[in-house]
Amino acid sequence: MTDSEHRALDLPLMSFATEQEIAKLKASDQWRRESRAALTLVKTPGVTIVLVALHAGAVLKEHHAEGPITLAVVEGAIRFKACGEERVLRRGGLLALADAIQHEVEAIEESAFVLTVNHPAKQS
Repeated sequence: MTDSEHRALDLPLMSFATEQEIAKLKASDQWRRESRAALTLVKTPGVTIVLVALHAGAVLKEHHAEGPITLAVVEGAIRFKACGEERVLRRGGLLALADAIQHEVEAIEESAFVLTVNHPAKQS
């Protein structure tokens, strides 16, 4: 198993050097083999935070998350499609999307973004 498989995902305090994490993703076998690479940074019952890197032209086909999301572009530019609308986000761009809405992401150029998925509270 690799170090990342043993990494704690739910410590009380966590911080990340985003540029360094992107560099690690782009040095990975996953990046060389596939159109994207991703690393889960945080995973708790309430939230999941994932760093995603996409090759230029890569498409994450229409899908949805089980909760509201935010997406913050940290490198490159993406096209985000949802609700019959299209938004282009570049480095520094931030998008929020309501719960369980179908959406698609396309990398206009080599890109990386931080995706936060807020998990709905479980009903007891």
